[in-house]
Amino acid sequence: MLTVYLSNKYIRIVTGDYSSGKVSVRGMYYTIDTTGCLVNGAIVDEESLLELLREQWEVQNLPKKDVYLVLDSNQFTAKVVQVPVLNEKKMMEYLSREFTDVGRISSPVYGYFQLHGEDKKAKIRKVFAMAAPRDYAIQFVELFAKLGVKLSGIECANGSMIRLLDKMEQLKGKTCIVQFVDEMNLTNALLVEGRYETFNKKRLFSEPGTPGYAVETARAVSNLIQFAKAQNIPQKITDVYVAGLSDEDYIVYEDSIAQINADLGVDKLESSKYFTYAKTNDPYISFANFALAIGGMLKTDPKTNVAAQIKYTPEQIERRKARRKITVPVGVIIGVLVLVSLVLLVRKIMLTNELKALEDFNQSASVLEACQEYDAAQERMSAISAIHTGMESLGVELEEYPLVDSTVEYTIVACAEGLVSAQISSYDSTTGILSFNTSAGDVEQINQFIALLMEKEIFASVDYTGYSQNQDGDWSVKVNCTMAPVQQEVAEE
Repeated sequence: MLTVYLSNKYIRIVTGDYSSGKVSVRGMYYTIDTTGCLVNGAIVDEESLLELLREQWEVQNLPKKDVYLVLDSNQFTAKVVQVPVLNEKKMMEYLSREFTDVGRISSPVYGYFQLHGEDKKAKIRKVFAMAAPRDYAIQFVELFAKLGVKLSGIECANGSMIRLLDKMEQLKGKTCIVQFVDEMNLTNALLVEGRYETFNKKRLFSEPGTPGYAVETARAVSNLIQFAKAQNIPQKITDVYVAGLSDEDYIVYEDSIAQINADLGVDKLESSKYFTYAKTNDPYISFANFALAIGGMLKTDPKTNVAAQIKYTPEQIERRKARRKITVPVGVIIGVLVLVSLVLLVRKIMLTNELKALEDFNQSASVLEACQEYDAAQERMSAISAIHTGMESLGVELEEYPLVDSTVEYTIVACAEGLVSAQISSYDSTTGILSFNTSAGDVEQINQFIALLMEKEIFASVDYTGYSQNQDGDWSVKVNCTMAPVQQEVAEE
């Protein structure tokens, strides 16, 4: 068995075996895309991507059967839904109604798997369902076919993540947040008493290895904590686990989590007894960096996979349904076939000369050259469209970045009026922390001022330290406010 994980810069491949709920990893391989042929799981340069994959298959002598593809892409829409017990065909029709609110998907294909822990005998059960454009899925089927590889399965990275989390002994019974860091992509999952609850995705703007990179990763924890409170989840989030950070980034990450909530436990995501693999001298080859690719090794029912749904187009499916409703007497069919054969024979004789002329025209040098120019133009348009989609996504994320303007200053002044004097001292755009000093004649006035700040939605959190009293009896304190994103990303998810 082999799993290919595609997202952005790194192309990860895992080989091994899956049996009795356990994965035995034989090899973990990776290559780095330096040309940008893949952006957010969408193909920008098919030829370059094909060469990268072909090189791995040849160098590592990889198998061409039982191959599964895991894609981290916004082309997928996924959700947990409650469904009745249905067979695969009826389930796909049911899911098509569940995804009617997603208008951007053209000619969608669906996939699903039952969540672990659900009663198989129950009349209603929870499944993780996904939908993607048919053309998007077919593009990868055709790409791998050029390598002589037939894909046995296609799924989104979130499905792989959910099955992986269920196998992690480290997370059993925990109400916690798990973060998967992949270069500029961050995936956050919320577990309640060890069971998957929800997830969201975020793009990181800081470069790996910089302090801001780990700080941005940690700051996403606060969004899920707020989401849990908004959903009235009674269990308290006690721990945070992270995979994909370097040792240097992890040190900064620990400090950042402590600043957000000192009561949260922090740890790296570790492997479990359900996954076995041999360590190598390459520091990048680790369970943390290949976690979502390894999760794809946890097989699901092949009949409910996205790849199984693209054998037929929607038009072909409708024609098959229509044929099943029609019964034609065998004698009539034979008569029609004989008549059609005679007509076709006569027609063939009449068109033979015309067909020969058309074939000569189609094989002429001018026509072949025009076809090549058209194909090249189509490839360029596809590349431009993929880049445009990525730029639009980046623009939306930039608009969500926290801002400090006159509205923020007015909010602070309004809260301070009649209670305290407050003066902004600094703003750190890397961490989103706005600092200012405040003073008042009475401690209670300062407490009232801070309580007002905490009620404002523009602040993700409000921290205050350093109560002190001067000779005149006035009290002062330093206040740090973490700016909230312009739009609450968790709510949107």
